[in-house]
Amino acid sequence: SSAEELQPAGEAELSFEPRTTGSAEEVMLVRRPGSNVAALTHCFVGLVSGRLDPDRLREALEWVIIRHPMLRARLRPPSSSGEPSMLRQGGDDGRWSWLPSTMSPAEIVEAAVEVSEAGTEFDSQWREDLQTAMQGSNFDPEVGPLWRLKLLRGESSTAMIFTFLHAADDQRSGNMLIHEILTHMTASERGQPLGPPEQLKMPKSIEEAFLGDGFEMGKLVDYAMAQAASGARPSVKLPSTLKAPEREQRKNWVLDPDQNPKSTHRPAVVPKKPAEGLAKNLLPELVDSDSSLSAQKRKTILTTRRIPAATLEKLRKRCRENGVTVTMGLVAFSLLATSDVSHDEKDFGYEEYRTLLGVDMRNVAPGGDWTDGTVAFASGALDFTIRMLPRSGQEFAAEQAGSVPRSPSGGVNVWDVARSAANYSRSWIERGWAAESTRLFDFGNRFVNMEEIITATSDDPATLGRAYSLTLSNAGIYAHGDGKYGSHQLEGIYFGISQALSGSLWSASWQTVNGELFLSAFSVEPIVERQQLEAFADSIVNSLELAAEKAAPEGRPGGSPRQNYMEDVRGGVPWYLPLETDKADMRCPEYEQIKSPTMPPFEVDKYTGIWYELAFHDITQPNMCGCTRFNMTRSGNVIEDMFTVNCPWPWRENLDGPWLPGYNAAGMRQLNLYTCNMTMFYRAASPGVMDEQGFGAVFPNMVLEVWRDPDMAAETGYEYTRALQFQCYDKKKSGQIIFTGINFLSRKPIVSPDMLQEMFNRARALGLEPYGSNDMHVVAHEGCRYPSSTHKSVIGEAYEYPFPVFGNGLGSNVMV
Repeated sequence: SSAEELQPAGEAELSFEPRTTGSAEEVMLVRRPGSNVAALTHCFVGLVSGRLDPDRLREALEWVIIRHPMLRARLRPPSSSGEPSMLRQGGDDGRWSWLPSTMSPAEIVEAAVEVSEAGTEFDSQWREDLQTAMQGSNFDPEVGPLWRLKLLRGESSTAMIFTFLHAADDQRSGNMLIHEILTHMTASERGQPLGPPEQLKMPKSIEEAFLGDGFEMGKLVDYAMAQAASGARPSVKLPSTLKAPEREQRKNWVLDPDQNPKSTHRPAVVPKKPAEGLAKNLLPELVDSDSSLSAQKRKTILTTRRIPAATLEKLRKRCRENGVTVTMGLVAFSLLATSDVSHDEKDFGYEEYRTLLGVDMRNVAPGGDWTDGTVAFASGALDFTIRMLPRSGQEFAAEQAGSVPRSPSGGVNVWDVARSAANYSRSWIERGWAAESTRLFDFGNRFVNMEEIITATSDDPATLGRAYSLTLSNAGIYAHGDGKYGSHQLEGIYFGISQALSGSLWSASWQTVNGELFLSAFSVEPIVERQQLEAFADSIVNSLELAAEKAAPEGRPGGSPRQNYMEDVRGGVPWYLPLETDKADMRCPEYEQIKSPTMPPFEVDKYTGIWYELAFHDITQPNMCGCTRFNMTRSGNVIEDMFTVNCPWPWRENLDGPWLPGYNAAGMRQLNLYTCNMTMFYRAASPGVMDEQGFGAVFPNMVLEVWRDPDMAAETGYEYTRALQFQCYDKKKSGQIIFTGINFLSRKPIVSPDMLQEMFNRARALGLEPYGSNDMHVVAHEGCRYPSSTHKSVIGEAYEYPFPVFGNGLGSNVMV
C-alpha cells in the first residue's frame, strides 16, 4: 500500500520553524467566550461518487499531513498575563504562535477523522453535518490538530466534510487538499502508490508577503479615508422583520445628506440589558443573554443550490457580452436577492447594501503566490456599497415576464450592478489597496485586542454582530482537472464560514466543478428564519437564470453612464455642492425613448391644479426644505407653476436650526415660506412635453407617467392623481448633460409606502436611474401647513428663483 512507501512518522523530520501569527490569521482565531469553540471555522464538503475506502483515506491523510505543515500545526497562546483588555500587549508576546504538533501523522489522523454511514439519508445528512460544522468546532489549539474530517458514506456516494480553524486554510487550499487526497487514494487503488511526499515549508503570513520596510503614507491615508467614508454610510445590516415600524426622529439642519427614509432609521427591536465588563467601554447596552438573539445562542444555517453546466455556459457568454467576469455577475444576482429578502412593505426608497467580496491574495501579492502550493490562509477581502431599491430581484423577474412596463433601455439592469462592482474591484487592485488594506488592519491589530472587540460587538443591539449586508466568495473553477479520480468522480464542492458571532446578514459562496456551479447560501438564525434563507437562494438562482437567457437592455441615448453610478452615486461630487453629477457618455433622451408604455393620451387640463412633490432629484432644490407644493394654472399654451416650500422643514424646537424669527399668534413659523414661479410652454404637437423656463434657461419638462388611483381621485376630484416628471438640459454643441430633474408628484401630500415604491420602480423601469432617480430626496410633508392662496396679493411677487415671503407676518399669516 501507499502507506508502506511513506517515511515512518517517527523517522520523518516533521518540524518547521515556529512563527507568530499574522494579523489576518490572528483575527480568525476568535473563540466563543469562555470556550475553545472556534467562532470562525471554514467548512467545506467534497461530494464523490462511490463509497470511499476509509483505510485508503487514512493513508492518504498521513501523506498530506507530512506534506503540509499547517495540517500538523498547533498554536501557542499569547504569553501576556493580567486582566483582559481592549488594548493588546505590544510585541509578539501579545500574539499566538504556530508550533509543530507533538503528534505523529497517524495520531493526527486518529484525532481528526470520523467515519459514519448515512445509508438512504445521505443527501440530507451531509447538509445537516456541514451546517453543524459551521456552528464552530471545539478545537484544542495548544494540542491540535486544527482541523476535522468526517467521512460520510451513503449507498453510492461519499461526502468528505472538512472543518478547519480558518486561520489555517482557505478554499483554494481546501480544493488542493481534496485533489491530493483523491489522487493518493486513486494511486493506491491502482496498485501504483505515490512516493514519499515532498515536505513543503511553513507558509509566510499575508503580512510578511505584502508589507515591506517602506510604504507611501498618502496611499495609506487615501485607503483609510475611503474605508471611513464607506463605513459611515448607513447600510442594511439587519432584516426589517427585526425593526420597529416607525423611523427615528432625525435632525434636519445642515443639509444632512442622509435624510431619506431608510430601513437603518428604524431601530432594531431586541431584548437588551446594560453592558458589563469590557463591553461597556464600547456599548451602553447589549443583547440580553437570555434572548435567542444573543451571540451565544445564534447559529449558522445553510442551504445549497446547483446550477447546471448549460446554464453556466450561457451565463458566461452573457457576462462576456457585458464586459464582466462571472464573479461580478454573481455579485449582482446576490445583491438583487439581498434586496428581496431584507425588507418589509414599510421600506420603499433606495437602500445601501455594503458588500464584502472575498479576494485570493495570492493573485495580487507583490511577489506572486508566496504559499508555494501549501495549505495556508491567504484570503483577503474588499468591500463596496451598492445603492438599490428594495425587492429589486422581484422587480427584475416581473420586468422579464412582461408584467410591469418599462422602456427599451430601462428596468433593473443587473449588468450595471455587476459593472459597478467590477469597477470598484479593478480600482482597488490598481490603486494598490491590497497592500494598504493589509497594512491598515495590521496596524490596528497590533494595538487593539480584536477578539475582545468582536466578542463585545457581536451582541450590539443595533447590528447583532453584522458588519455587512452581503458576503460573497467565488472560489472559481476547480483547478485540478475534471474531477475524475479512478473509479470515483468529484461531483461537487460546497463551502462557507461560520457567521453566528459576527459577519454579514447574508452570505453566498460559489464553486465550479466539472462545468457545474455550486452555491452555498447561509445566514444566522434567528436573525434570519429558514424560509427567508431559502427565498434568498431561490432569488439568486432565479435572477441568474433570467440573466443567462435574456439579452441586456438596449443602450442608453448617446452611450453608457459612469460605470460606478450605483456605487458612487454622486460621482465624487460632495453632497453639499449643488453640482450635477457626471453622466459620462449619456445624452438627454427624446420623449418617446423613455415615456412609459402605459402612459395614456396626455390631456393638459387634467394635469393642472395642485400637486404635492413627494420626491425630487434637482440640484436647485436644497434637501433641507419640505412641504413642497406646485400650483399649475394654464392660459392658452402658457402654464404658470407656482412653487411654494418651507425651509427648513421639518422644524422642531431645540433640534433644528437656524433660529429664525418667532411664531405668529396661530403658532406658525415666521420667515419659513419661500416661493418660486416657473413658466412652462405647452407643446400641443407633443402632448406630455412642456418647455420650462427657469434659471436663465429653457429645457423640456416631460411627463413620463401618470396614474389614476380611484380612491385618490374620488377624494381629490382629480383624474390624474400621481405623475412622474423628467427634465434634461445639455450643452448644445457637445451634448454634455449639465442638469437633470426628476419629480414625483401626487394630489395628496402623504401617500402609502407601496405607492412611493411603485414610483421609484417606474422611474428605474423608464431608464432614469443613471440620470439621477437613485439620488432623490424624499420630501417631508408630515405636519405641514400650506399657503391659503398663491396669488400675489397674498404672498407677494413671485420670481423664477426661490425668494422668501416677507409680507403677511413674514409669511406666517398665509398658512392654513
